[in-house]
Amino acid sequence: MRLQRIEQFIAVVDTGSIRGAARLLGMSQPALSRALQQLEEELGVQLMHRSGRGASLTPAGSAFLARARVAEAELRKAADEARSMVDDGSGLLALGLSPVGASLLLPELFITLRQARPKARIRILETTPSALLPLVRDEVMDLAVTQRTRINLDAGLDYRPLAEINMRIAVRRGHPLLALRKARLTDLVSASWLYMTAHDSSDDIVSRSFIGAGLPVPLPAVHCGSYFIALDLIASTDMVGVLPPALLRTCMRSGQLDELVLAEPLLPIHLGLDTRAGSPATASAKSAADAIIAIAHRIALTGELRSTTPLAD
Repeated sequence: MRLQRIEQFIAVVDTGSIRGAARLLGMSQPALSRALQQLEEELGVQLMHRSGRGASLTPAGSAFLARARVAEAELRKAADEARSMVDDGSGLLALGLSPVGASLLLPELFITLRQARPKARIRILETTPSALLPLVRDEVMDLAVTQRTRINLDAGLDYRPLAEINMRIAVRRGHPLLALRKARLTDLVSASWLYMTAHDSSDDIVSRSFIGAGLPVPLPAVHCGSYFIALDLIASTDMVGVLPPALLRTCMRSGQLDELVLAEPLLPIHLGLDTRAGSPATASAKSAADAIIAIAHRIALTGELRSTTPLAD
């Protein structure tokens, strides 16, 4: 089976049509159609339904797509790895960070990687764990740093614990709840909450903390996957949100936010390193993993978080 045919198949899926894929690949539509037919003949199954409205996957095509993406990603990594042996570290490193991971690791991680592998091309994506982890599993991303969720337990992923973080409650300056010297979770059940998740889930730190205290889970007013947006929303409304301690201190020094002190702390967030199970790491990915572990340990020494992994294997 030729790699070119796999790439052509993926291009048709991603563009939704033979015409769009042909334009993307710089080839004629008849040539692309023949290549897909040859792939189907080789496999002995129909991968796509073709129509004037585009192309859609058959059940067999959907099953083949998942493996095809992994195969294409593995071959891309192999090519990058081979080139790195010649040109001293060039190649692409695709790194995913949840908002919590980004707030702790950047910009130090980027600076460290540029010093270690100055020729590497670095792609950084910040989004929620639910969006990042499928990309790691399908090898679109080399690795990710996220808080532990049920998705981390996917059989296609390896999860390495890094640290525990005790998140803090953030509110705007002058928020009515600040009149409480120490708030209790019971005081916050009816608060207007901003959740750092993409959708409803009982897996986030707020929900788990309220469930652990035997309280009803607050209904979120907003789901948000970016701290950049969250900070503005919390500062300009009566919404309540959770932030890493260092980020909250920075916002407090600038006069943007205040901390709502809790009588009982929220449950800790468990931060970890996610990679695809059974896939050897590229040299760039290994450098990134080593840097992430070292930064997490250094921050732990300041008391900002508690390390949960040894510095070296």
